[in-house]
Amino acid sequence: MYVVKVFHGYINKDGRRTRDKTPTNLLLFSTKEESELFADKIGGRVKKLKELSKN
Repeated sequence: MYVVKVFHGYINKDGRRTRDKTPTNLLLFSTKEESELFADKIGGRVKKLKELSKN
């Protein structure tokens, strides 16, 4: 699973930036390619969910 990171936060399911790292509240992508397409459109970057849970 992948998430999109922008400006010290993440994109939640509503499409807004949040600092909450709870996976159930974040917009999740199943493939890296899918998340990269979205990140390119909004100017964000892709982060793998496993890395996120370590923080």
